[in-house]
Amino acid sequence: MLAVNSEPFDSPDFLYEIKWDGYRCLAYLENNTTVLRSRNLLDITPTFPELAGLHHYVKAGQALLDGEIVIFKEGLPSFAALQARGLATGPAKINRRAQEAPAFFIAFDLLYLKGVPHLREPLEKRKQLLADAAIAGGPLVISEFVLERGRDFFRACAEKGLEGVMAKRLGSPYLPGKRSPHWQKFRHTKEAELIICGYQKGRGGRKLGALILGEKTGQKLIYRGKVGTGFDCREEEQLLKLLTLLEVNNPPLHFPAEKKQNVHWVKPALFCSVSYLGLTEDGLLRHPLYRGISLDKFLK
Repeated sequence: MLAVNSEPFDSPDFLYEIKWDGYRCLAYLENNTTVLRSRNLLDITPTFPELAGLHHYVKAGQALLDGEIVIFKEGLPSFAALQARGLATGPAKINRRAQEAPAFFIAFDLLYLKGVPHLREPLEKRKQLLADAAIAGGPLVISEFVLERGRDFFRACAEKGLEGVMAKRLGSPYLPGKRSPHWQKFRHTKEAELIICGYQKGRGGRKLGALILGEKTGQKLIYRGKVGTGFDCREEEQLLKLLTLLEVNNPPLHFPAEKKQNVHWVKPALFCSVSYLGLTEDGLLRHPLYRGISLDKFLK
């Protein structure tokens, strides 16, 4: 089940819980085994061997839990650390990283218990079933929630540096694979002003595909990734007219060779505002969104 975006709100009809910065995961627990499946149902159990015993933490012996795999760094979820774990290959490297940066499964919903489906049950009953069936401890964490005060909870989460908040409607069913207003997400995003160093043309009905972004660190421009969302058709046309006038032959920053196809380089003179959730292990923006050109700033 998926959520829609929303501004923070208060309501007696919703509960509010932390939006964890992790990998969405279904945990199939049965016959003394644990199988972890990603959002696209890939088996990711071998990647997280420290979670292979989750079935020991469910009294019923058979359950299907919805949750997120999270790695903590300095007390906060770290998507960069999680991504590094996800890229590890080979049993020896995977086991070593599991010891260095152990993962936790944060359960927030229960879909089946002892073979009985509970998807049509109201949210609060599923939460109670989860609390009764699961034994919190070790690698299993049960997601806690608050009622009514969504705005205060969002502010508290933002102050702690957490990704955001999930608002879930009391009395609502679980709708597999569907994006529903029964679940709404309040995202705590970061803002940055970065330098446009190039662009890629769009496909189909889009004229502009993405902007190549850099950040000036000392005397160098550091590649921070691409942004391809946030501008409408009119903005695409305006940006292309402006960027065409600034085109140059050589890249103004070090850029991954395998990504250079169809890139038009420009003089690094324009700043744009971008919102994003965080940085990857490689220092690239996560989920960037274009906010506009900073017309009062130019790089000399």
